[in-house]
Amino acid sequence: MHVALFTDFHPATLGGVQTAMRSLCDGLRRLGHRVTVFCPPAPGSVSSDADTVVLGALSFAMSNGLPVVLPTRANQRRIDAAFAERGPIDIVHALTTYGCGISGARAARRHGIPIVQTMQSRDDTVIEQYSPAPYLSALIMRWAHGWFVPLRGRPVFDGDGRVARLAWRPLVAQAQAADRVIVPTRHFARRVADHGVDRPIHVVSNGIDDALLDRVRAEDGATANADTPLRALWCGRLSAEKRPLEAIEVVRLVEECTLDVYGSGPLADRARAAVAEPDLGRRVRLHGEVGQADCLRAMRTHDVLLLTSDCDTQGMVLLEAMAMGLPVVYCDPELSETVPAEGGVRAPDRSVRSLAAVLKDLARNPARLHTMRGALAAHADEPRQSRHITAILAVYAEALAAPETGGGAVRVRRGGRPQR
Repeated sequence: MHVALFTDFHPATLGGVQTAMRSLCDGLRRLGHRVTVFCPPAPGSVSSDADTVVLGALSFAMSNGLPVVLPTRANQRRIDAAFAERGPIDIVHALTTYGCGISGARAARRHGIPIVQTMQSRDDTVIEQYSPAPYLSALIMRWAHGWFVPLRGRPVFDGDGRVARLAWRPLVAQAQAADRVIVPTRHFARRVADHGVDRPIHVVSNGIDDALLDRVRAEDGATANADTPLRALWCGRLSAEKRPLEAIEVVRLVEECTLDVYGSGPLADRARAAVAEPDLGRRVRLHGEVGQADCLRAMRTHDVLLLTSDCDTQGMVLLEAMAMGLPVVYCDPELSETVPAEGGVRAPDRSVRSLAAVLKDLARNPARLHTMRGALAAHADEPRQSRHITAILAVYAEALAAPETGGGAVRVRRGGRPQR
C-alpha cells in the first residue's frame, strides 16, 4: 500500500520521535510498501529525499524549537498536488498533533482516505510544567487547533487544572478526527480514553530499526564493566522538559560518578556553563548532537542510563537502552510499564537529590548492575521494529475495512476512492 505520513519533525533531524518515524518508514518499505513523508523543512541546508514533501513553515519556531506549520491554502495545494502526482494514497498516518498532523487529518477528509493518528505527546504536562507562559501557550494551541479541527464529542477533564484542560482539548479533537488511534503504552491509552476519546485505540510500541541494531551489536568495541567511577549516560534533546540541567546537577552530588551527555537543543549554552567548573568539567562531558548509531554504541560503554524526563509516554532512549542491555535510573512512575522488572531503578520522586541517592547506591554496589543487565538480556529484542510492524499494518487494515471515516462525512473504499 501507499502510506502518507504527516509529522512535525523532518526525518533528517535528531530526536526520539524522528528515530521512531525513520524506523517505521524503513520497516514498511522493507515489506514492499511505499511511504511518502509530509513534514516541515529541516534546519540549515539539509535537503529532502524523493519520498519527502516539505510543507511551508512560518519564519519563527515554537519555544521547543519546532518549526510552525499551519494548514494554509498554500500547504493544502502542495499536499493535494503531491497526492495527485504520487497517488493513489491508501492511508494517511499522522504522527503528531500540530500543524502537519492537522494538515494530514484535513487532507484525509478531503480525499476520502482513512486516517490513523499516533498519540504520544503529553502536552498537558509539558506545557504546564515547562512552558514559559503555560496558560497563554495552552490557550493559543487550543484556539489554533480548534480553528482547523472541530471537536467531535465532549472531552472529560476530571481533576485537570485550567492549563491541562486547554492542552488536552487539541489532543482529544485530533484523536476524535481519526479512524483509528495508536499509542505506545497502555498507561497513555487509559489516559486518552479517560479524556473522552471513543475512537478505537491500539497500543503499539515504537521500535528500533532491525538492521541498525544488528549492525551495532556486531561491531567490536569495549563493553561496560563494574569498575568505578560509575559511568552514567544521558541522551536526548537539550530542552527544559527533558531536564538535562537536572541530570548535570544529579552528578554534581555524586562524586563517584561521571556523565556523558549526548544531544543538542536550546539549553546547550546553559549546559556548557553548568560544566565550566574545573571539578565538574572533569566528570561531565558534552558530546553534542550525534546519530542514533552513536548513541547505541555509547550505551555499550556505560554502566547506567540516567533518564531525568518526567513527561515521556515511552521514550525512545529507553527502548534503546533496553536493546543494548543498559540499566536505567529514572523518576517517572509511568515509565515503569516499559522498563523491564529488575532492569532499572526508579527514584522515589523526580528531585535531583532522589536521583543522586540512587546513583550513589549503584556506585557503591556495582554488583547490582550485573543483576540488572541480566534482567534486561531477556528483553533485548523486544524493541525491534519487526516485532511491531505487523501490528501497525493490522491497524491500517482495520481502518481500510471500516465502513466509514471517523468524521462520518465521507465513506471510503480500499484505495481511497470516495463514496458520497
